Amino acid sequence: LTDFFPIYLLGHSLWRHLDMEVEESRMTSNTTANFIIEVQRYLAERNTPRTQDPLQYWKNNQNLYPHLYQLALQFLCTPSSSVPCERVFSKAGELVSKRRNRLGANTLQKLLFLNKNA
Repeated sequence: LTDFFPIYLLGHSLWRHLDMEVEESRMTSNTTANFIIEVQRYLAERNTPRTQDPLQYWKNNQNLYPHLYQLALQFLCTPSSSVPCERVFSKAGELVSKRRNRLGANTLQKLLFLNKNA
């Protein structure tokens, strides 16, 4: 038994360890459920006008959608250099070759998206 469980986990400490595992699992489940509810609430909302500033939208709604707000901050920022753009052009050049010269623009765009975000 001591080979499977360290000595400090046997006895009373074992129950404390199991209780901590259950509580951690419960917290993870709550976080996941809250995130799903947040996304569903966001998707049910009406679309904002194209004239509205998306950064201002997320600033105004950061308390309503805290998890999505963090994602928006990450993905709506402006790159500080042209390096990411140059990498995308370089990857596009690799994808379009003599063997792949019939890729449609939509397919190429999806491949670049997957390559950049995978």
